[in-house]
Amino acid sequence: MSRLEVQFLDQGLHRVLFDAMPMPVFVVDEDVGLLEYNAAAAQLLGANRHKVLRRRAGDLLHCLHALETPGGCGRSPSCPGCVVRQSVRAAARGRRVTRQLTQLELLDEGKARTVNLRVSCQPITFERHSFVLLILEGLND
Repeated sequence: MSRLEVQFLDQGLHRVLFDAMPMPVFVVDEDVGLLEYNAAAAQLLGANRHKVLRRRAGDLLHCLHALETPGGCGRSPSCPGCVVRQSVRAAARGRRVTRQLTQLELLDEGKARTVNLRVSCQPITFERHSFVLLILEGLND
C-alpha cells in the first residue's frame, strides 16, 4: 500500500465515501432515531449536529403526521402505516428493504408539500450493536 493510500485511509475513507453519496443517508435505530448522517442529509437538517442527533426522522423532516401529536414521529395514529418506519423496523429485524415507493407529507416553510420517495434500508452491525442504514431517494430534489 502506498503512503498516499495509508494517509487516505487514516483520514477516514469510510467518511469520505459516506459523504460522497448524493442522496440523504442516515444511520438510525429501530425507532428511526438519528445516530449519524451524511453531507447530503446535513444540507436538509442544518449545521447543528447536537440539535438533530437522537431525534426521530419525522420530527427532523417536519412530517405533518409527527406534528399531529405532542409525542412526535412514530406516535400519531398515521405512523404505523408509514413506509419509512415500516422499512426501518423490517431492517432492524434483519430484512433488507430496497427502493420502496412512498409519499411523505412535509411542512416546508409553513406550507404542506408532498414528496415522492424511494426508501431503502439495510441492517448493519458495528461493534456488536445493530443499526439501520436508511436511504431516502428524492428527498433532496
